[in-house]
Amino acid sequence: MRQSTLDSWVFFNSEEEPKMQENINQKLELVGIRLENYRSYKKFPEDEDYLELGRFTTLIGKNDVGKSNLLRAIKAFLENEDISPDDIHKGHNAKCEITLVFKVSEELKPKLKEKFANVYDGGNVLFISKIVEEDEFSNGKSKSRGKYYINSKKVAYNSIQPFLPKVLFIPAVKNVEDELKFGRDTLISKLLFPIIEKTSQEKAQTDSVADLKRRLTNAIKRETMSIRKKLKKELSKMWSDVEEVTIEVPELKLEKAFTPIIKVKDKYTKKETPITYRGSGMQRYFILALLEIYRAQKIGKGYVLLFEEPEIYLHVGAQKKLCGILQEFSKEGQVIISTHSSVFVNSGELSTSYLLVKENGETKLRKFTGSKEILEELGMSPSDIFLTDGIIFVEGPSDREILQIFAKALFSKWEEYNIAIIPIGGSNINHQDPEILSKVNPNIAVILDSDIKNEGSDLSPKKKELKQKFEEKSIPVYFWEKNGKIVRAIENLFTRNAVNSAFPILKENEIELENEIGPYDDVPLILGKKFAEIAARKNPKLDISSLSDKEFREYYDKIKHGRKIAQKMVELNEIPTDVKELLKDILNRFGMNN
Repeated sequence: MRQSTLDSWVFFNSEEEPKMQENINQKLELVGIRLENYRSYKKFPEDEDYLELGRFTTLIGKNDVGKSNLLRAIKAFLENEDISPDDIHKGHNAKCEITLVFKVSEELKPKLKEKFANVYDGGNVLFISKIVEEDEFSNGKSKSRGKYYINSKKVAYNSIQPFLPKVLFIPAVKNVEDELKFGRDTLISKLLFPIIEKTSQEKAQTDSVADLKRRLTNAIKRETMSIRKKLKKELSKMWSDVEEVTIEVPELKLEKAFTPIIKVKDKYTKKETPITYRGSGMQRYFILALLEIYRAQKIGKGYVLLFEEPEIYLHVGAQKKLCGILQEFSKEGQVIISTHSSVFVNSGELSTSYLLVKENGETKLRKFTGSKEILEELGMSPSDIFLTDGIIFVEGPSDREILQIFAKALFSKWEEYNIAIIPIGGSNINHQDPEILSKVNPNIAVILDSDIKNEGSDLSPKKKELKQKFEEKSIPVYFWEKNGKIVRAIENLFTRNAVNSAFPILKENEIELENEIGPYDDVPLILGKKFAEIAARKNPKLDISSLSDKEFREYYDKIKHGRKIAQKMVELNEIPTDVKELLKDILNRFGMNN
């Protein structure tokens, strides 16, 4: 084994290395969080003992609802950061508490019992709190690290720190360049050093970075042992009650003495330029590249990765790649992200995806209490739940397209209302349990075809039963109306003028609609016959004389043709007032201004 230059002045006990490495690999697993009077959180969560955190946890919500505050609470706890008066909820003089919940492995239980004999009871779950008392700032103090407690008994942070997972915090920086500069506790330093140490360990050389770091730490500890004894001897001369003097040696932060400059060489200019001179997209992608190395080298074990808005500066393709990397990272470590991107929302674990909202300056929790099977059955994605403020279920895709065109034309702020229109199908809605459906989103409405075919006919018993069943659970059910009458389907809202104007080819072939569309007409059949006749005139070999009604309807494309007719109705100002009144009623039920 090759002798390192460090051996000339440091004696290294090789038996200490495996023990130290073992401690590094054995960490508590973060499984929950509870907050009291921290930033926007007064008491969180309100109705549960703690918020469950999984291997991949997704926090969703609008800007300034408190997503980042939750991530920063975890960081402040794990890294023993200062709490300032500004961190106390609404600036009140109150106790601030951050409690993290950890799962304890069987391997760690004996060590925790030995370390915390009078505190840890040997259970599978461990609650540790960081508390800043309400009188901490009464004497004008500007910050406090608070105190740590296990089962209401105070413990030193340094005593629990070896068991806590490490933190990688990637903020939603507006200036990525700042985070790519080396310095004390910068993102790039924290990201790069675990890779350097992992690589050096794999080389198994005595002078690896990790080995040198351990040797230096051991040398410092031995030297401080001698100093401790001398200090005790001198102090006890004056104060006989001095029993021991302790000098704790924190983990060495080599990154504080390591300031490389990362450069990228351009193959066209042949020049090397610092990456901080490149675009924000490349700079953000550089972080993605480092995380890919983490994934490949399985460095994530024992790490909690806190990532604010990972989608920033990345196009959709890069977002999907980063999402895949984070999912792989979560197999070794843990990932907690805040996001506005449907890419990350739809890829996260549904059971640990949470919607955060703000009410009266306090962050509150809204979570989906149903199962993934409900979404699959409804043809929905998690982003339909978490990234919308309301949901309107309609029967088919064409209903969604037409209604969206009408809604945007009728309400200038429709996009701001953030309402999802989702096709569910008439037969599918029939067997849905409204109580379960209401768990999807607190704001839900349903618009259905009446299927009434004749004047004087009424809704079928099944439709009436469906309406009653859902409205008993406060989910309103509507049917399309025109001129105050319930019509057969959404196509019966169309006007003769809009159809003829949308398709000039009808006039060219002298087959325009002559009569206004009635409330009970079979519109797909009527228009299908028109388009079939046009097709037959273009192709003399095509015989349409023996086509069935079903075959005629296939010539009418519900989405393509329906969209063109709806757009023409907007241009001609022919959207039925009944549609506007229906949507206004839905907005009122959802508590939205219209």
